[in-house]
Amino acid sequence: MFNKDPKIVLNDKLLDMFLNGVKLKFDEFDGIYRVYDKNNSFIGLGVMDKKELKRDVII
Repeated sequence: MFNKDPKIVLNDKLLDMFLNGVKLKFDEFDGIYRVYDKNNSFIGLGVMDKKELKRDVII
């Protein structure tokens, strides 16, 4: 369903921050992103707004 959305892979530190609601800065376009851990496991969706990624739906 979300295969057309871009993908972001987070290392352990960034993933922990992301899961705890911290907005992460990236130089990417606004929109919905598929979020994966370093093992390429799907974590959920994030929303990029003004160069900040925030969590949206966590699986």
